[in-house]
Amino acid sequence: MSKAVKTRKPLSAQAKGIACLAVLLALLIFVSCISIGGMKLDASGVNILLPWVPVCSEDWPQSLPLSRTLGGSTCVDYTVTLPEGGDINAVVETLNARLDGMGETDREVKAEGETIHVELREMDHDYMHGLLSLATMPGMFDFVDANGVGLLTEKDITDVQVGYNSTGTSLVMTLTVSEEAVAALAGNTMVSVYCDGSQVTTYAFVSGNQITINLTDYNTASNLAFLLNTGAIEATLTESGETENEAAGKAALTVTLIAAALLLVAALVYLIMKGKLTGVAAILTAWCAVMLGMFFVATIVVPSVAALNVGCLIAMLIALLLVLFTAVTRTESISKQISEGYGPKQATKLGLRTCAKIVWIAHGAVLALSLILMIFKFSEAVGYTLCAGVVASAIVTVLFRAFQACFTAICKKPALFGKVK
Repeated sequence: MSKAVKTRKPLSAQAKGIACLAVLLALLIFVSCISIGGMKLDASGVNILLPWVPVCSEDWPQSLPLSRTLGGSTCVDYTVTLPEGGDINAVVETLNARLDGMGETDREVKAEGETIHVELREMDHDYMHGLLSLATMPGMFDFVDANGVGLLTEKDITDVQVGYNSTGTSLVMTLTVSEEAVAALAGNTMVSVYCDGSQVTTYAFVSGNQITINLTDYNTASNLAFLLNTGAIEATLTESGETENEAAGKAALTVTLIAAALLLVAALVYLIMKGKLTGVAAILTAWCAVMLGMFFVATIVVPSVAALNVGCLIAMLIALLLVLFTAVTRTESISKQISEGYGPKQATKLGLRTCAKIVWIAHGAVLALSLILMIFKFSEAVGYTLCAGVVASAIVTVLFRAFQACFTAICKKPALFGKVK
Protein backbone atom coordinates (compact mmCIF):
# COMPACT_ATOMS: atom_id res chain seq x y z
CA MET A 1 0.00 0.00 0.00
CA SER A 2 1.53 3.33 -1.00
CA LYS A 3 2.16 5.98 1.59
CA ALA A 4 0.31 9.26 1.28
CA VAL A 5 2.76 12.07 0.53
CA LYS A 6 1.97 15.47 1.93
CA THR A 7 3.03 18.32 -0.29
CA ARG A 8 3.47 21.85 0.95
CA LYS A 9 2.02 24.54 -1.15
CA PRO A 10 4.70 27.15 -1.90
CA LEU A 11 4.14 30.67 -0.73
CA SER A 12 2.59 32.92 -3.30
CA ALA A 13 4.41 36.02 -4.56
CA GLN A 14 1.87 38.12 -2.69
CA ALA A 15 2.59 36.34 0.62
CA LYS A 16 6.34 36.74 0.10
CA GLY A 17 5.85 40.42 -0.64
CA ILE A 18 3.79 40.92 2.52
CA ALA A 19 6.38 39.08 4.63
CA CYS A 20 9.31 41.05 3.21
CA LEU A 21 7.45 44.35 3.60
CA ALA A 22 6.61 43.51 7.22
CA VAL A 23 10.29 42.83 7.95
CA LEU A 24 11.42 46.05 6.24
CA LEU A 25 8.85 48.15 8.08
CA ALA A 26 9.69 46.54 11.43
CA LEU A 27 13.38 47.33 10.93
CA LEU A 28 12.54 50.84 9.77
CA ILE A 29 10.37 51.54 12.84
CA PHE A 30 13.00 50.08 15.18
CA VAL A 31 15.84 52.17 13.73
CA SER A 32 13.61 55.27 13.63
CA CYS A 33 12.82 54.94 17.34
CA ILE A 34 16.52 54.56 18.18
CA SER A 35 17.56 57.45 15.94
CA ILE A 36 15.08 59.82 17.57
CA GLY A 37 15.00 58.57 21.17
CA GLY A 38 18.26 56.67 21.65
CA MET A 39 18.48 53.44 23.61
CA LYS A 40 19.86 52.16 26.91
CA LEU A 41 22.48 49.49 26.26
CA ASP A 42 22.42 48.06 29.79
CA ALA A 43 19.92 47.68 32.61
CA SER A 44 21.45 50.43 34.73
CA GLY A 45 21.41 52.94 31.89
CA VAL A 46 25.12 53.74 32.18
CA ASN A 47 25.82 52.89 28.55
CA ILE A 48 23.48 54.78 26.26
CA LEU A 49 23.19 54.96 22.49
CA LEU A 50 22.53 58.66 21.92
CA PRO A 51 19.86 59.74 19.41
CA TRP A 52 21.19 61.35 16.25
CA VAL A 53 18.13 62.72 14.40
CA PRO A 54 16.95 66.12 15.76
CA VAL A 55 13.22 66.71 16.05
CA CYS A 56 13.20 69.64 18.49
CA SER A 57 15.55 72.60 18.87
CA GLU A 58 15.02 72.62 22.64
CA ASP A 59 16.05 68.97 22.94
CA TRP A 60 18.86 68.87 20.41
CA PRO A 61 20.77 65.51 20.42
CA GLN A 62 24.04 65.45 22.37
CA SER A 63 25.55 63.47 19.51
CA LEU A 64 25.35 66.61 17.33
CA PRO A 65 27.28 69.27 19.30
CA LEU A 66 26.71 72.83 18.14
CA SER A 67 28.87 75.92 17.72
CA ARG A 68 28.72 78.82 20.18
CA THR A 69 26.33 80.68 17.90
CA LEU A 70 23.85 77.82 17.72
CA GLY A 71 24.20 76.05 21.05
CA GLY A 72 25.36 78.74 23.48
CA SER A 73 28.68 78.99 25.28
CA THR A 74 30.40 78.97 28.65
CA CYS A 75 32.90 81.64 29.66
CA VAL A 76 35.49 80.74 32.30
CA ASP A 77 37.55 83.56 33.83
CA TYR A 78 41.08 83.11 35.13
CA THR A 79 42.99 85.50 37.35
CA VAL A 80 46.55 85.66 36.06
CA THR A 81 49.57 86.01 38.33
CA LEU A 82 52.60 86.83 36.18
CA PRO A 83 56.27 86.56 37.17
CA GLU A 84 58.44 89.64 36.91
CA GLY A 85 58.67 90.61 33.25
CA GLY A 86 55.86 88.21 32.28
CA ASP A 87 53.56 88.88 29.35
CA ILE A 88 49.84 88.08 29.57
CA ASN A 89 49.59 88.12 25.77
CA ALA A 90 52.07 85.23 25.64
CA VAL A 91 49.76 83.29 27.97
CA VAL A 92 46.81 83.99 25.64
CA GLU A 93 48.87 82.81 22.67
CA THR A 94 49.76 79.53 24.41
CA LEU A 95 46.15 78.92 25.45
CA ASN A 96 45.04 79.43 21.86
CA ALA A 97 47.69 77.00 20.63
CA ARG A 98 46.59 74.37 23.12
CA LEU A 99 42.89 74.73 22.38
CA ASP A 100 43.69 74.52 18.67
CA GLY A 101 45.60 71.31 19.33
CA MET A 102 42.58 69.85 21.13
CA GLY A 103 40.27 70.67 18.22
CA GLU A 104 38.40 73.51 19.96
CA THR A 105 38.58 76.05 17.16
CA ASP A 106 35.21 77.64 18.01
CA ARG A 107 36.38 79.73 20.96
CA GLU A 108 37.49 83.14 22.16
CA VAL A 109 40.45 83.78 24.45
CA LYS A 110 41.09 87.38 25.46
CA ALA A 111 42.92 89.27 28.18
CA GLU A 112 41.40 92.14 30.16
CA GLY A 113 43.71 93.59 32.75
CA GLU A 114 44.83 90.74 34.99
CA THR A 115 42.05 88.42 33.84
CA ILE A 116 41.84 86.03 30.90
CA HIS A 117 38.39 85.15 29.53
CA VAL A 118 38.06 81.76 27.81
CA GLU A 119 34.77 81.24 25.99
CA LEU A 120 33.98 77.76 24.66
CA ARG A 121 30.95 76.17 23.02
CA GLU A 122 28.42 74.55 25.33
CA MET A 123 29.54 71.04 26.25
CA ASP A 124 29.51 68.49 29.05
CA HIS A 125 30.68 70.25 32.22
CA ASP A 126 33.16 67.56 33.27
CA TYR A 127 34.60 67.30 29.77
CA MET A 128 35.03 71.08 29.55
CA HIS A 129 36.89 71.32 32.83
CA GLY A 130 39.09 68.35 31.90
CA LEU A 131 39.93 70.10 28.65
CA LEU A 132 40.65 73.42 30.39
CA SER A 133 42.70 71.65 33.05
CA LEU A 134 45.12 70.46 30.37
CA ALA A 135 44.98 73.77 28.48
CA THR A 136 45.92 75.82 31.56
CA MET A 137 48.69 73.56 32.92
CA PRO A 138 52.00 75.43 33.31
CA GLY A 139 53.76 72.68 31.32
CA MET A 140 57.21 73.51 32.68
CA PHE A 141 59.78 70.74 32.24
CA ASP A 142 63.06 70.21 34.04
CA PHE A 143 65.74 67.76 32.96
CA VAL A 144 68.11 67.07 35.87
CA ASP A 145 71.23 64.91 36.29
CA ALA A 146 71.91 62.29 38.94
CA ASN A 147 72.94 65.00 41.43
CA GLY A 148 69.68 66.90 41.01
CA VAL A 149 71.28 69.68 38.98
CA GLY A 150 68.99 71.15 36.34
CA LEU A 151 70.42 70.82 32.84
CA LEU A 152 67.61 71.78 30.48
CA THR A 153 64.05 73.11 30.37
CA GLU A 154 61.23 72.80 27.85
CA LYS A 155 62.68 75.83 26.02
CA ASP A 156 65.66 73.72 24.95
CA ILE A 157 63.51 71.12 23.16
CA THR A 158 63.05 71.71 19.43
CA ASP A 159 61.17 68.57 18.38
CA VAL A 160 59.04 65.85 19.99
CA GLN A 161 58.19 62.47 18.47
CA VAL A 162 56.12 59.66 20.00
CA GLY A 163 56.24 56.09 18.68
CA TYR A 164 56.79 52.47 19.66
CA ASN A 165 60.01 50.60 20.29
CA SER A 166 61.30 47.96 17.83
CA THR A 167 59.25 45.20 19.46
CA GLY A 168 56.07 47.27 19.67
CA THR A 169 55.75 46.67 23.42
CA SER A 170 56.54 50.14 24.77
CA LEU A 171 55.96 53.77 23.87
CA VAL A 172 59.04 55.83 23.13
CA MET A 173 59.16 59.61 23.29
CA THR A 174 62.14 61.10 21.49
CA LEU A 175 63.09 64.70 22.28
CA THR A 176 65.51 66.67 20.12
CA VAL A 177 67.64 69.23 21.98
CA SER A 178 68.64 72.55 20.41
CA GLU A 179 72.23 72.92 19.25
CA GLU A 180 72.89 75.59 21.87
CA ALA A 181 71.82 73.28 24.70
CA VAL A 182 73.62 70.07 23.64
CA ALA A 183 76.71 71.04 25.61
CA ALA A 184 74.68 71.00 28.85
CA LEU A 185 74.13 67.24 28.39
CA ALA A 186 77.83 66.43 27.93
CA GLY A 187 78.96 63.59 30.19
CA ASN A 188 75.39 62.47 31.01
CA THR A 189 73.94 59.20 29.73
CA MET A 190 70.70 59.51 31.69
CA VAL A 191 68.60 62.31 33.11
CA SER A 192 65.45 62.52 35.22
CA VAL A 193 62.46 64.39 33.79
CA TYR A 194 60.01 66.50 35.79
CA CYS A 195 56.83 68.25 34.63
CA ASP A 196 55.46 70.98 36.90
CA GLY A 197 57.42 69.50 39.79
CA SER A 198 56.14 65.93 39.32
CA GLN A 199 58.55 63.27 38.16
CA VAL A 200 57.79 61.85 34.73
CA THR A 201 60.64 59.33 34.68
CA THR A 202 63.88 58.63 36.53
CA TYR A 203 65.62 57.16 33.54
CA ALA A 204 65.62 59.13 30.30
CA PHE A 205 68.46 58.10 28.02
CA VAL A 206 70.75 60.67 26.43
CA SER A 207 72.41 60.12 23.05
CA GLY A 208 73.95 63.11 21.31
CA ASN A 209 71.24 65.72 20.85
CA GLN A 210 68.37 63.37 21.69
CA ILE A 211 66.67 62.32 24.91
CA THR A 212 64.65 59.09 24.85
CA ILE A 213 61.86 58.42 27.37
CA ASN A 214 60.15 55.02 27.67
CA LEU A 215 56.49 55.20 28.74
CA THR A 216 53.68 52.67 29.11
CA ASP A 217 50.59 54.88 28.98
CA TYR A 218 49.61 56.45 25.66
CA ASN A 219 47.57 59.28 27.23
CA THR A 220 50.53 60.31 29.37
CA ALA A 221 52.85 60.26 26.37
CA SER A 222 50.49 62.28 24.16
CA ASN A 223 49.82 64.86 26.91
CA LEU A 224 53.53 65.35 27.57
CA ALA A 225 54.22 65.73 23.85
CA PHE A 226 51.32 68.14 23.57
CA LEU A 227 52.64 70.36 26.38
CA LEU A 228 56.17 70.36 24.94
CA ASN A 229 54.92 71.24 21.45
CA THR A 230 52.67 74.09 22.60
CA GLY A 231 55.10 75.60 25.10
CA ALA A 232 54.87 76.48 28.77
CA ILE A 233 52.58 78.98 30.47
CA GLU A 234 54.82 81.19 32.58
CA ALA A 235 52.07 82.34 34.92
CA THR A 236 49.69 81.06 37.54
CA LEU A 237 46.07 80.81 36.38
CA THR A 238 43.37 80.71 39.05
CA GLU A 239 39.78 80.09 38.00
CA SER A 240 37.69 83.00 39.26
CA GLY A 241 34.27 82.53 37.69
CA GLU A 242 32.07 80.82 35.14
CA THR A 243 29.23 82.25 33.07
CA GLU A 244 26.83 80.54 30.68
CA ASN A 245 25.74 82.50 27.62
CA GLU A 246 22.60 81.97 25.57
CA ALA A 247 22.94 81.12 21.89
CA ALA A 248 22.48 84.16 19.67
CA GLY A 249 21.44 82.10 16.64
CA LYS A 250 19.30 79.46 18.32
CA ALA A 251 16.36 80.44 16.12
CA ALA A 252 18.31 78.98 13.19
CA LEU A 253 17.80 75.50 14.66
CA THR A 254 14.04 75.97 14.81
CA VAL A 255 13.91 77.38 11.29
CA THR A 256 15.97 74.48 9.95
CA LEU A 257 13.78 71.84 11.61
CA ILE A 258 10.56 73.54 10.47
CA ALA A 259 11.90 73.81 6.91
CA ALA A 260 12.93 70.14 6.92
CA ALA A 261 9.54 69.06 8.29
CA LEU A 262 7.66 71.12 5.69
CA LEU A 263 9.78 69.70 2.88
CA LEU A 264 9.14 66.14 4.05
CA VAL A 265 5.39 66.67 4.46
CA ALA A 266 5.06 68.43 1.10
CA ALA A 267 7.05 65.66 -0.57
CA LEU A 268 4.92 63.00 1.14
CA VAL A 269 1.67 64.55 -0.13
CA TYR A 270 2.98 65.09 -3.66
CA LEU A 271 4.56 61.63 -3.96
CA ILE A 272 1.43 59.81 -2.81
CA MET A 273 -0.76 61.86 -5.14
CA LYS A 274 1.61 61.29 -8.05
CA GLY A 275 2.69 57.70 -7.53
CA LYS A 276 0.53 56.24 -4.75
CA LEU A 277 2.41 53.09 -3.64
CA THR A 278 5.46 54.18 -5.63
CA GLY A 279 5.33 57.45 -3.70
CA VAL A 280 5.11 55.56 -0.41
CA ALA A 281 8.23 53.58 -1.36
CA ALA A 282 9.98 56.82 -2.30
CA ILE A 283 9.18 58.66 0.95
CA LEU A 284 10.17 55.65 3.07
CA THR A 285 13.48 55.58 1.22
CA ALA A 286 13.90 59.32 1.75
CA TRP A 287 13.41 58.89 5.51
CA CYS A 288 16.05 56.12 5.51
CA ALA A 289 18.44 58.51 3.75
CA VAL A 290 17.79 61.17 6.40
CA MET A 291 18.53 58.73 9.24
CA LEU A 292 21.67 57.36 7.60
CA GLY A 293 22.93 60.82 6.68
CA MET A 294 22.49 62.12 10.22
CA PHE A 295 24.18 58.95 11.53
CA PHE A 296 27.20 59.72 9.35
CA VAL A 297 27.21 63.30 10.64
CA ALA A 298 27.17 62.15 14.28
CA THR A 299 29.79 59.41 13.90
CA ILE A 300 32.13 60.72 11.19
CA VAL A 301 31.65 64.46 10.71
CA VAL A 302 31.39 65.57 14.35
CA PRO A 303 34.66 63.85 15.47
CA SER A 304 36.40 65.68 12.62
CA VAL A 305 34.98 69.18 13.14
CA ALA A 306 34.07 69.18 16.89
CA ALA A 307 30.86 71.19 16.42
CA LEU A 308 28.24 71.97 13.79
CA ASN A 309 27.72 75.54 12.61
CA VAL A 310 25.07 77.39 10.60
CA GLY A 311 26.71 76.27 7.37
CA CYS A 312 26.25 72.65 8.44
CA LEU A 313 22.52 73.26 8.89
CA ILE A 314 22.34 74.65 5.36
CA ALA A 315 24.27 71.61 4.10
CA MET A 316 21.75 69.33 5.82
CA LEU A 317 18.89 71.07 4.01
CA ILE A 318 20.71 70.80 0.66
CA ALA A 319 21.26 67.09 1.28
CA LEU A 320 17.55 66.72 2.11
CA LEU A 321 16.63 68.49 -1.13
CA LEU A 322 18.84 66.04 -3.02
CA VAL A 323 17.11 63.10 -1.33
CA LEU A 324 13.65 64.46 -2.14
CA PHE A 325 14.69 65.35 -5.70
CA THR A 326 15.70 61.71 -6.17
CA ALA A 327 12.42 60.49 -4.68
CA VAL A 328 10.29 62.80 -6.86
CA THR A 329 12.25 62.12 -10.05
CA ARG A 330 11.96 58.36 -9.65
CA THR A 331 8.28 58.50 -8.77
CA GLU A 332 7.44 60.72 -11.74
CA SER A 333 9.45 58.53 -14.10
CA ILE A 334 7.67 55.33 -12.98
CA SER A 335 4.28 57.06 -13.04
CA LYS A 336 4.96 58.10 -16.62
CA GLN A 337 5.62 54.48 -17.59
CA ILE A 338 2.38 53.45 -15.87
CA SER A 339 0.45 56.04 -17.89
CA GLU A 340 1.92 54.55 -21.07
CA GLY A 341 0.36 51.19 -20.28
CA TYR A 342 3.13 49.22 -18.61
CA GLY A 343 2.53 46.99 -15.61
CA PRO A 344 3.98 47.89 -12.17
CA LYS A 345 7.10 45.70 -12.46
CA GLN A 346 7.96 46.72 -16.00
CA ALA A 347 7.16 50.37 -15.28
CA THR A 348 9.49 50.33 -12.28
CA LYS A 349 12.31 48.80 -14.31
CA LEU A 350 11.92 51.20 -17.24
CA GLY A 351 11.29 54.23 -15.00
CA LEU A 352 14.41 53.72 -12.92
CA ARG A 353 16.49 53.17 -16.06
CA THR A 354 15.08 56.32 -17.68
CA CYS A 355 15.80 58.65 -14.75
CA ALA A 356 19.10 57.07 -13.62
CA LYS A 357 21.27 59.53 -15.53
CA ILE A 358 19.75 62.70 -14.11
CA VAL A 359 19.66 61.25 -10.58
CA TRP A 360 23.33 60.31 -10.59
CA ILE A 361 24.37 63.57 -12.27
CA ALA A 362 22.66 65.42 -9.40
CA HIS A 363 24.48 63.25 -6.84
CA GLY A 364 27.80 63.79 -8.63
CA ALA A 365 27.33 67.56 -8.74
CA VAL A 366 26.53 67.84 -5.03
CA LEU A 367 29.38 65.45 -4.17
CA ALA A 368 31.80 67.60 -6.20
CA LEU A 369 30.58 70.69 -4.36
CA SER A 370 31.12 68.98 -1.00
CA LEU A 371 34.66 67.96 -1.96
CA ILE A 372 35.50 71.52 -2.97
CA LEU A 373 34.14 72.86 0.33
CA MET A 374 36.30 70.35 2.24
CA ILE A 375 39.46 71.92 0.84
CA PHE A 376 39.05 75.23 2.67
CA LYS A 377 39.33 75.46 6.45
CA PHE A 378 36.40 77.88 6.83
CA SER A 379 34.01 75.56 4.94
CA GLU A 380 35.46 72.19 5.96
CA ALA A 381 32.60 71.31 8.33
CA VAL A 382 30.02 72.25 5.68
CA GLY A 383 31.75 70.05 3.09
CA TYR A 384 31.87 67.06 5.42
CA THR A 385 28.19 67.44 6.33
CA LEU A 386 27.10 67.75 2.71
CA CYS A 387 29.23 64.76 1.70
CA ALA A 388 27.62 62.66 4.45
CA GLY A 389 24.19 63.46 3.05
CA VAL A 390 25.17 62.64 -0.55
CA VAL A 391 26.74 59.31 0.40
CA ALA A 392 23.71 58.35 2.49
CA SER A 393 21.36 59.19 -0.38
CA ALA A 394 23.41 57.08 -2.79
CA ILE A 395 23.53 54.09 -0.41
CA VAL A 396 19.78 53.91 0.27
CA THR A 397 18.80 53.95 -3.40
CA VAL A 398 18.73 50.16 -3.22
CA LEU A 399 16.04 50.35 -0.54
CA PHE A 400 13.66 51.99 -2.99
CA ARG A 401 13.92 48.90 -5.19
CA ALA A 402 13.28 46.70 -2.15
CA PHE A 403 10.14 48.58 -1.07
CA GLN A 404 8.88 48.80 -4.65
CA ALA A 405 9.47 45.06 -5.19
CA CYS A 406 7.36 44.30 -2.13
CA PHE A 407 4.52 46.54 -3.32
CA THR A 408 4.56 45.14 -6.87
CA ALA A 409 4.48 41.59 -5.48
CA ILE A 410 1.51 42.39 -3.23
CA CYS A 411 -0.53 44.31 -5.77
CA LYS A 412 -0.65 44.05 -9.56
CA LYS A 413 -2.96 46.97 -10.27
CA PRO A 414 -1.18 49.70 -12.30
CA ALA A 415 -3.58 52.33 -10.95
CA LEU A 416 -2.03 51.94 -7.49
CA PHE A 417 1.44 52.87 -8.81
CA GLY A 418 0.64 55.92 -10.88
CA LYS A 419 -1.96 57.60 -13.02
CA VAL A 420 -3.29 55.41 -15.82
CA LYS A 421 -4.89 56.69 -19.00
